[in-house]
Amino acid sequence: MQFTKALQHTIGWKTLNTILTFFINLILVRILGAEGSGDFFYSIALLSFFTLLISWSLEAGITYYGSKNVESIASITIFVLPWLVVQAFVSGMLIQYLPIHTHPQLSWLYVLSNLVIIYCSALYYARKWFIPVNLLVCIVNAVVLFMLLWTYHFGGQGFEKLTDLVNEKIKLPHKSNNDNGVLLGHLIYFSGFFIQAILLSIVFFIKSALKQEKALYQPELNRKIFIFSSIAFISNILFFLVTRIDYYFVQKYCSEIALSNYVQVSKMGQLLVLLPSMMAGVIFPFSSGIQDKNYLEQLQVLCRGIGLLFIPVSITVVLTGYWLFPWLFGNGFSMMYAAMILYLPGFYCLSLVTLLAAHLAGNALLSRNMIASAIALLAVITGDILLIPLWGIYAAAAVSSAAYFLCMVYLLLVYKNNIGSRPGLFFAWRRRDVQLILNRFKNSFF
Repeated sequence: MQFTKALQHTIGWKTLNTILTFFINLILVRILGAEGSGDFFYSIALLSFFTLLISWSLEAGITYYGSKNVESIASITIFVLPWLVVQAFVSGMLIQYLPIHTHPQLSWLYVLSNLVIIYCSALYYARKWFIPVNLLVCIVNAVVLFMLLWTYHFGGQGFEKLTDLVNEKIKLPHKSNNDNGVLLGHLIYFSGFFIQAILLSIVFFIKSALKQEKALYQPELNRKIFIFSSIAFISNILFFLVTRIDYYFVQKYCSEIALSNYVQVSKMGQLLVLLPSMMAGVIFPFSSGIQDKNYLEQLQVLCRGIGLLFIPVSITVVLTGYWLFPWLFGNGFSMMYAAMILYLPGFYCLSLVTLLAAHLAGNALLSRNMIASAIALLAVITGDILLIPLWGIYAAAAVSSAAYFLCMVYLLLVYKNNIGSRPGLFFAWRRRDVQLILNRFKNSFF
């Protein structure tokens, strides 16, 4: 699949999935309440970090070497399967020690399911099978959203036997007047990831079997994947901490209501950064391929396009956020507006960082991404320790914005010094950029 076509398909499907994910998050907040949702999503953040640790970022090496040589993907699959078994065992042993508010059994299922999703997605992307992976995820999330809407509307009525059985077997912790609704919300949310993992695995192995490729164990290839993934792992750990360690300081110094507000601001920001993340998922495998080099000009166009798109988004947030956030999430989320305003510049910088880092990774410049993440992490930790005790979540938002800006500046200097690209080319809008964005948007959806 060609780069432009792959980008259009990915943006179209993942935009649909973004909408589904947004409403899944929204309905879950309504079911769990302001205080309960803060604890729940804080636990999910910890589990996501734990998943990142366990995965060792093997998906980076899988995608990189799989994209360079598609014929090696069958051998890569043989390498991944025993690793997955080991990771499942290790995560089952360690997860009980995590300070989370979800039951260890469901938490283990969440981690294992996400490991399968991560590896399967890497294999799909290495083969450039962009449509099947996104289609399956959208279908499952649509079902999850329907089930959560049912739970929110009926409060778990009709599922009493199921919730009683779960309470008896695993005693899932929850705090709400609507115990059945909260419990069922937990079950539906975690089950969605499990079903995604099963479907992605089945479809991948069926499609791969039809190709009848020879799967040989290749120790040298496995060694290269592990080395590449190890460098990516360090970089991803640092970057994850950059985007999540503020949760810890907010949870430490602020109220549960403030934490819930800040988590939702962060999640809204994740939606803003999701479009660049979609693009990055295509940029990485294409820039890794032997015949898929020299995508720098396309990268610059995409960065300029992100800047153009952020203008109406920012204006909308400034004009409507004051009443929109409490209306969407509830009266307990009145602190979101000011925090979101302070975070908007950071989300824009993070969007560009996502694209720049993907291209550098595809060109085996992972060490530069690692340095950029380390700079941003140092800024976040220092700023949060000094300022969050004084100004709460507003300080956390401002500090994160500043850290993302520093990260972006460093990567732009890398492009200038190592690749020979002027930083201004990533920002200087051209008249044809607007028309190009409109055409690609039209081709993605119509």
